[in-house]
Amino acid sequence: MTQGSIDFEFVVNSISEGVFTVDCALNITTFNNGAANITGYTKQEALGKKCFALFKSSHCCGGNCLMQKAVQHGEKGYSTDVVIVDKNGGLIPVEISVMPLFDTKGNIIGGLEILSDQRKLHQVEKNYDRYNFQNIIGKDPKMQEIYEMIEAVAPYRSSVLICGESGTGKELVAKAIHFLSDRRYKPFIKVNSATLTSTLVESELFGHEKGAFTGASATHQGKFELADQGTIFLDEIGEISVNIQAKLLRVLQEGEFERVGGNKTMKTDARIIAATNKDLVEEIRKGNFRMDLFYRLNVFPIKIPPLRQKRNDISLLLVYFIQKYNAFFQKAKKGVSQEALDFLLQYDYPGNIRELENAMEYAFIKSKSEYILLKDLPPNMVGERKLPDKATQLVDMEKQHIETILKSCGGNRDKAAELLGISRKTLYNKIKKYYL
Repeated sequence: MTQGSIDFEFVVNSISEGVFTVDCALNITTFNNGAANITGYTKQEALGKKCFALFKSSHCCGGNCLMQKAVQHGEKGYSTDVVIVDKNGGLIPVEISVMPLFDTKGNIIGGLEILSDQRKLHQVEKNYDRYNFQNIIGKDPKMQEIYEMIEAVAPYRSSVLICGESGTGKELVAKAIHFLSDRRYKPFIKVNSATLTSTLVESELFGHEKGAFTGASATHQGKFELADQGTIFLDEIGEISVNIQAKLLRVLQEGEFERVGGNKTMKTDARIIAATNKDLVEEIRKGNFRMDLFYRLNVFPIKIPPLRQKRNDISLLLVYFIQKYNAFFQKAKKGVSQEALDFLLQYDYPGNIRELENAMEYAFIKSKSEYILLKDLPPNMVGERKLPDKATQLVDMEKQHIETILKSCGGNRDKAAELLGISRKTLYNKIKKYYL
């Protein structure tokens, strides 16, 4: 063995990527430690074998072989979409670079290939896909459980009731269920019940005939007709009047309804997904929501936790929003400063994910540095944020904290007491004490 060949062996074995060479007949002549680690074959097992016989890749067939092009035509090649078969029959995703080898006279004497193992990258992508489930971002165990629930219920026609505070992503969950179902190519129709009056919501849901009321100059198809064979998403279902609830119940039970001002019974095969930020059990107790409709809707309940209960997701969401708004505003922000990050990780987010996204959009517009700074965040979020000085009384801090939690819970004292870690009676006494 010449000194030159020893040097070459030393060099290729010091490279972490897999490296091998072949002669013009595609027989393997060099096989480094990296190639052995990737493929499971020892150097002794590989030397003298045809490279295509060893790797058994579809990349080697049908005129696609980059190594063959290198030794026959002197072409260099690169591919990121290659899968080889290792010694144990496992499929290994690799990235390859191929180049011809020449002698001192410029004649092709073989080829060299570098294999880069992509298994870790593929695992990272797989994990990210799991954290970015149908555009729902979250790695918290609570979110992983929701992903599993979405996958479980999507194939069926069963009604789904999605509960959660405003801004938690209820519509995204509804869309995920629709697009994972066999109805994915049919309409997804959203109705925001909170924006419609009792008269308008009936016409919006069921349609109306020409002349049914003042201004009804033409027949109008309702959302249930438009959503036939697809999915109708009834957002803020708790805002619908009891009168309309009775008609909704009929659609759920019989799949039929009449347009406003019409006598003809219409049929629909729309799957119903409803969402609310209200406690419907409490609304039933108050007489604002029908119990029979609740049980029809609540076949498969999904409860989305507020952002403050899954703080592990805040960093992941920040990465997502930075990428999104870098692309949207054509900027190149590197991230958020440590001070801003500390604040964002501790903030309670009464507006949940929607509030975080709005804050990042605001910061992107305002920021002039490569990082989002604390001063770039919306004033209504940061406020007059100061560390308490010696004159600040503990009771004032407690009062402010309780007031903040109550606001974030929409005034719900049971939820506030749970978050504060105190009994409802203790919370009531403190509310009375501080005149909250």
